[in-house]
Parts: sequence; structure tokens; C-alpha cells
Amino acid sequence: MRTPLRTALAALLVLTGGGAMAADLSSGKQLPPAPALPSFYSWTGFYLGAQGGYSWGSDRIRQLSATGLGYAGAFRSTPGSALGGGQAGLNVQFDSIVLGLEGDLEALQERGSFSLGRSQRDWQASLRGRIGYAFDTVMIYGTGGAAFTEFNLRSYDPASGLGGSTQVSRAGWTLGGGVNYALTNNLILGAEYRYTDYGKFDPTARNTALGLAGEQEAKTHTVRASLAYKF
Repeated sequence: MRTPLRTALAALLVLTGGGAMAADLSSGKQLPPAPALPSFYSWTGFYLGAQGGYSWGSDRIRQLSATGLGYAGAFRSTPGSALGGGQAGLNVQFDSIVLGLEGDLEALQERGSFSLGRSQRDWQASLRGRIGYAFDTVMIYGTGGAAFTEFNLRSYDPASGLGGSTQVSRAGWTLGGGVNYALTNNLILGAEYRYTDYGKFDPTARNTALGLAGEQEAKTHTVRASLAYKF
């Protein structure tokens, strides 16, 4: 229970404090500014970039003899190649979730050889969706979509002495993930891994009297680093 003396002292302190504040305001003195709120990086925007890396894979080929009597052999190679190209994309951020769409085109020199011929690829491309989670200037993401390439196959059939070549354009699927880091408000550094499967197809060789038939199955792994400019 408050005593009359304590009540009087409390009232005196309130009055003197309020009077001092009023005196400061009347004299033109300003209160100290409130601390600034931290600003967070925004991933929303369109970007263009360049990338480079390495691709390796598993290329399985079964070749049918031109005589039509059965398979001449089954072969597996593990071609690899450095690669380089460009990318373009768009991100939209909702709180910490970042949704995006990205496409890329890359040149490479992938060569796989087997006893009855060789297979090679000179380019690959993809169109993918992305979903990421942002920690301010760092974003981790997953990506997946369609992949495109072209195989150039040369074959030789020892039974008939015939040879031929063919070009096969393929579409497959690709899936992977990576991390982006905003070096500045506009420059974005990235690292990514993707697995790509082009499925099974029949690369029938041309320019031969009887033709060479077979089955090819190609899968690739790719790691790449990128640097992009966000507008």
C-alpha cells in the first residue's frame, strides 16, 4: 500500500519528466531517429548469363547386323566433354519462395566410340521450371523440364562391309538442383548439377544398301558454374 509520501514523489517525477520532454520539443530539439530496418535482396527479375562446366554420361548402343540375322553386338561408352553456353530466365519471389523459368543452350564436343562405329554430340539445350528458397542473397533451388540434343552416329557392319551415318534429334527430361549467390544487386553467381535422360531410340544408319539398325540409350550428368546479370 502506497504511503502519501511515495505517491507525492511519483507524481513529482511524472510532472518533471513530462516538462523536460515538452521543453525539448518547444526548443526545437528532435528525438533520435528510429533504427533503420534491414533491407533484403529481391530475386524478382529477368536475367541473362553465361555458363561453363563438364558433361559425362553413359551411351549404350546395340547394333543389328545388316543381314538381319541378329544383333552384331552391344556396346557401352562413357563419353565426356567440357561445355559452354548461355542462359536466360525469369524469377518471381513470394516471401522466401522463388519461382522461375529458365532456358539454356550449350556447345560441347562429346565423342563416344565402340568397335563398330562412333557417336557424337555437338550441342544440347533445355527449358525448365525452377523453385527455390531464398536466404536473403543466397538461394537454393531445384529444377526440372525438357532437354534437347542431336546425336551423330556412324556405324559399320563387318558382315556386309557396309557403313553409314545418321543424325537423330532427341528430346528427353532433365532434373537437378543448385545454388545462387547475389554478388551485387545485379550480378548472380551460380553452381548446378543436372541429370538428363534422352531415352531409347533407333538410330538407323543411312547411305547403305541394306541399312544398319539398332538401339541407342543415352544418359548424361552435368556440372556447371554460371554468372548472370539481373535487370
